[in-house]
Amino acid sequence: MDRKECYIKKITKFLKEKIEDTDSTRILAEQVLKGAEGGLEINDVEFENWFENRFKYQFVWLDRDDYLKALVRALWLAPVFAGTDFGSSRQRDMAQVWTDTSRGFLGEIAVSKFFKEKFGIETALDTRRGELMEFLPTDIVKVKLPHEEWKKPDIKISIKTTKFNGRWLDVPGAQVEHSDVFILVKIGILRHHFLAFLKAVSFLKDKLFLKAKELGEINDTMAKKLWDEIPQFDSIPAYIAGYLNKNELNLPIHQLICRKKGKTKIRIAVTQGIGIFSIETLRNHPQIKELDPNGDLRIEIEPIIESITGTHFLAHSGGLKWGAENWKTLIEHL
Repeated sequence: MDRKECYIKKITKFLKEKIEDTDSTRILAEQVLKGAEGGLEINDVEFENWFENRFKYQFVWLDRDDYLKALVRALWLAPVFAGTDFGSSRQRDMAQVWTDTSRGFLGEIAVSKFFKEKFGIETALDTRRGELMEFLPTDIVKVKLPHEEWKKPDIKISIKTTKFNGRWLDVPGAQVEHSDVFILVKIGILRHHFLAFLKAVSFLKDKLFLKAKELGEINDTMAKKLWDEIPQFDSIPAYIAGYLNKNELNLPIHQLICRKKGKTKIRIAVTQGIGIFSIETLRNHPQIKELDPNGDLRIEIEPIIESITGTHFLAHSGGLKWGAENWKTLIEHL
């Protein structure tokens, strides 16, 4: 058995604590390891150190109630966020906005659980409906430290969520100047989770299937077959990958790792980095100038941005602060 397979098996065993389906645990283990390797989380750190002191320490389970809360909070905001993606002109279906936004709320709920479980700190999240700019500065509006009263935090914390195999903290350009600290959460949502949730809350059996039978679309046998084929709802794994304090960085570009890529369509691929990334800041960076003196090549952020045009605050997950001591330092500033 090679080393990578050993890593996957160890992560899989851990995930089986709350997830029964073997295929799901395997997929999630492969995803989170891929993200950790791509983000250089285990580049200079032994796997055991990463697994025990980063992944497991900064890990929480999200249950069905957490998913329900995220969906309801997202439903309030879907009409506000519907229209275009941040930094893009792509129109999005409101149902897609709903599920996409709920993933972000799951990340915020995960951070709240992490603070509560590890440090006894309660947090109040901003779930108001309002103008878009109101949501840019901070996701945590109040905190309650042990034996203290609720208060407004002294720093503005923005929580960003990505998939379990994600490697980048990606913050829209408009938000960079408004927040002090950025936290990245990796959420292990699989394609069946939303459907499994609808099954778990009996929407399918008591509402959809019932109406479908009235209309003659399905019979009892077909309804049972559909019901049995839909997976059960499993707890959702959430890995709080780490955080960055913007004021500790040398901006605009704090760190950059890039290379030339391609044979016929040659371009520059940014594989890791930390900082404010735009076409201007990248073109002016010495490493980019060395690779592309004439400034002709397209610049991509691998694998999330095919050709950078707008402004993003980016950080590969391996560049984030992690571990008990770093989290205690952050808490001291709350």
